[in-house]
Amino acid sequence: MNSPLRRTKSRFFDKRKGRDPATLASVVAFTAWRLGLNTIKGMRSAQFEIEANPQYFEVLREYLVFLVQVADRFALARLSLPERRAFTVSIVKRLAELVAENQSRLLDESYDDVRRRFIDLYNSRTDDYAQLDFGETEGSHYDFMRVCSLALAAVVAPQDRAWLADQLMSFEAPEAISTLRKAMDNLIGTAGSILAPPDDEAEDGPFPEMPGVDAPVDDPIPPE
Repeated sequence: MNSPLRRTKSRFFDKRKGRDPATLASVVAFTAWRLGLNTIKGMRSAQFEIEANPQYFEVLREYLVFLVQVADRFALARLSLPERRAFTVSIVKRLAELVAENQSRLLDESYDDVRRRFIDLYNSRTDDYAQLDFGETEGSHYDFMRVCSLALAAVVAPQDRAWLADQLMSFEAPEAISTLRKAMDNLIGTAGSILAPPDDEAEDGPFPEMPGVDAPVDDPIPPE
């Protein structure tokens, strides 16, 4: 799989300028989107039956939720809790928009309904990932990949389920995790500073106010 870093912005050129978490999230969201599309392409090349129908977007949504959880854990190690909160809310919002833009256009579904379903799916999966450890060394992502493979097994074709975990954990997910880590390190490393998120960061978004800064870091985003 060719890294999306070769085709998407992964660093800032003006290193003197501060960037807010939402700006970081917008770039990471697009990288995650490209990773999702590349993963489905890789699975198709491996003879998985993923047609351009509702199943395609079911697979894509589950994989994008997994990538958001990975990016959130990388943010935990690199940003303050308020910054991480703003980052994660922003990346979920942007991916919900990307999914809705494409699914509503290709399958003639309601944009708002598709967007809401992605957010609901993210919220429903948060507890599954929140209880898992996640490190940055090789082999420390096994539990995250296992949860993702179990979620994907429910939406892929029955004949593909036996091979899904191996395809995901041996080929697709490790490279995606590495790509996200590099993207976040490049972006944070080339940002002049990380600007504090505004107090009303969630006011216009699909989420209400996130848990307070003293809440457990793995609290899920509350439903709307």
